[in-house]
Amino acid sequence: MQGPWTRGIRPAVLCLALCVLLSAPAFTQAQAPTTVSYWLWLDDPTDPMFPAVIKEFNDSHPEIRVVPQVIPLAQFHDKLVTALSAGSGPDASRFKDWWLGEFVQAGALEPLSPYIARWSGRSDVIANLWNTGRISPTGLIYMMPHQFITFYLYYRKDWFQQAGLQPPRTFDEFVDAAKRLTDPSHNRYGFGLRGGDGGQDQWLAFMVAGGARMVDALGHVVINSPKAVEVNQWYIDLYRTLRVAPPSAPSDAYAQVLGAFEGGITGMFAHHVGSSVLVTGKLGANAVGVVPIPVADPKAPATMATMAGNVVLRASKSKAAAWTFVSWLTERQAMDEWSRSRQGQLPVLTSLATNPFYQNNVFFKTSLDEAKYAITWPGLPGVGYVSAQLWQQMMQQALLGQISSKQMLDRIATALESK
Repeated sequence: MQGPWTRGIRPAVLCLALCVLLSAPAFTQAQAPTTVSYWLWLDDPTDPMFPAVIKEFNDSHPEIRVVPQVIPLAQFHDKLVTALSAGSGPDASRFKDWWLGEFVQAGALEPLSPYIARWSGRSDVIANLWNTGRISPTGLIYMMPHQFITFYLYYRKDWFQQAGLQPPRTFDEFVDAAKRLTDPSHNRYGFGLRGGDGGQDQWLAFMVAGGARMVDALGHVVINSPKAVEVNQWYIDLYRTLRVAPPSAPSDAYAQVLGAFEGGITGMFAHHVGSSVLVTGKLGANAVGVVPIPVADPKAPATMATMAGNVVLRASKSKAAAWTFVSWLTERQAMDEWSRSRQGQLPVLTSLATNPFYQNNVFFKTSLDEAKYAITWPGLPGVGYVSAQLWQQMMQQALLGQISSKQMLDRIATALESK
């Protein structure tokens, strides 16, 4: 039953409630974070570093959520091309400098120069490394420098000591050591030659160390010059005639070459600082040595260098968020974590390159010393196709004696010029 007091108070309560609602701040639903899809490859997909880095970014940037996808390097180029052709693909991607010409020509990459101009960390990047993200020395930058590598030679110190050998500095010393370390009856070979996927960088390191070049000073393709044919034949003969590489060499990829070295099958293999944690962890620091890639002429040292950087895809609808992530990867803390991990490569920041951790580590120090004369793949549109597909086909055929050194290099030269 309603009494006079009840009937009288209800309108007042309703009025008060209405006033409170009208005076309260408007309720707004929390905005969902911007999702950034990021594609990458990892030399060691089991490394816990990368998930930790992604978590660190997402936790410190609640407005952005990075969703990574790890793809094997052997499939990466083709999968990225296919995805972009279909109108899909990631917002940002790890990227090889040898793919730049092809992707820039296709209009697939977002120019990063305007973003970099406003980025507070730009002055800490080693100045000449910006060029690895350009097609020409004065052109726009399309790729953020991230992890820089130079190729050098790992060798088994214990094997060399037992054989009374010195670490090889020249081609002649390298061949002599490889022959003396090879004993097929005990499944031991001097050199782990990588004829399978990803072996093009190892091959090019020895090619330029022998005096061959991809292009001349004017940018003309000369990879099939007489000098290049000669050096390529020398490399092929390590397997075909000298037999200092395992029988599996034509199909060996990184996992097989690394496993053979760690398993006591090979005494030398060419790679970069990214393998240093793995091999020393498996064999012990006292059993593993490193020297620059042996050269044909000690007065003309050369090796292969490459940059694994990061790009923002032009088709992305989250470019600003993607830039925030790829630039964060090149900042000091994230780069230091990456460089010290099992994926470790050379840091591109001056403040890290001069750090005692890198200067006092023989693997990093050798890499940084080689950077003074290292040579990169040229910025030609055909480099992506050659490195991702053609080189492996041609090298395997040459190692098996199905084509000559010149036929192999003629095919590569044509592809570089016509793509």
